[in-house]
Amino acid sequence: MHKKSLYSGAILVLGLNQLIETIAFGIPYSYFPRYAISLGSSVASIGLFTSSFMFMSAALSPYFGGYSDRFGRKRLTIIGLIGDVVFGAMTGLVPSWEWLLVVRGMNGAATAAAVIPTEAMLVDLAPTDRVGEATGFVLACGMIGRNIGPLFGGTIQWFCVSSGFSEIDSYRIPYFVDAGFAALSALLITFGIKENRVELIKKAKINENGKRIKIPKPYKILLVCAFTTGIGEGFMRPILALFFGDVFGAEPIEIGLLMTLSGFIALLAAWLAGQASDRFGRKIVIALGGIPARLLGSAIALGANLNIASIFYTLRDFMWRIYMVGLRALRADLAPVEIRGRLFGLYRTFFDIGDIIGPIMATYLYDVYRFETFHVGGFPIPGYGVPFYLNSVIGLITITMLLAFVKGEKHVNQV
Repeated sequence: MHKKSLYSGAILVLGLNQLIETIAFGIPYSYFPRYAISLGSSVASIGLFTSSFMFMSAALSPYFGGYSDRFGRKRLTIIGLIGDVVFGAMTGLVPSWEWLLVVRGMNGAATAAAVIPTEAMLVDLAPTDRVGEATGFVLACGMIGRNIGPLFGGTIQWFCVSSGFSEIDSYRIPYFVDAGFAALSALLITFGIKENRVELIKKAKINENGKRIKIPKPYKILLVCAFTTGIGEGFMRPILALFFGDVFGAEPIEIGLLMTLSGFIALLAAWLAGQASDRFGRKIVIALGGIPARLLGSAIALGANLNIASIFYTLRDFMWRIYMVGLRALRADLAPVEIRGRLFGLYRTFFDIGDIIGPIMATYLYDVYRFETFHVGGFPIPGYGVPFYLNSVIGLITITMLLAFVKGEKHVNQV
């Protein structure tokens, strides 16, 4: 395949789909807690809505991945996107917080049905020597969507209030926009993607002989890495807002601006890391991104002022994206095509479990140790950094284990 064609066919469609889906996913970020409270939820119960979504996604991802191996990626993706349309619209119609909790859980299941087959489809359709580059491109598209989504949703909500809608209706209306984006994605996949013929042939052979392929041992180590990576992702989201606000007095708008800017800066990292992993190997990229990212995570807590801590955070986010691309490309290498969907689903399950546990651990440790000071070798170490330090240690141990014991990389280096 000619190099320029990578971004002109199915990979481009999948990138656009990722962009649309992540914009839609991020639309309610800026106001969802207020919507839940307006429906009667307590502040203490807000976390349940995220947990219900993540739990359903984590529980069902392996099953949806397995179904995509047997019945095709495209079909299940479209079904999942139709589910996103239905449950997205229902989220804007629910009469109480109890119904909102149920719908959020069902939406998590529908999202898993759409996301897991799409991730497997990307690897099915990408040239074997450019899987890393394709992964980096689609991940970059998703990062753009995640950065735009909250601003887009907040703007819609503000416009609705300014136009005379009631406050609760201003929270409801953006969900119909969310549903519209899901419908657009469904149309994009329906008319822009053709099922991979090679995949169908392999799938037919599986159905004929009935054999069940075992999970490769290197992939089991990768699942542990997915779990700790999920913890690392979940650690940062709640703790950064608390940390920058408590320690440096940063306002929410400053914190939001920092996160948005660092996200856009990291876009370049995702794309370049994908190309580098194809050229030099997955584990090299994982090491070059993951080790500095974990160290910089601890450095954030040691920053002398807001500017220095912000620089450490931006650098950490940049290196983290490099690490994530390398990890996902390695995941593609280690997953046999016959059970790729099921293994991708398992990976998502382990990641989501970590992502659920991470915020709970981070906020608990921060609350317990934030007023403490430890002395190591005569140097004062602030206790509010304990979540950052622990996260770094866990991550470094896991990366070391992956680099030492994963030998099954099927990297194809073609320049």
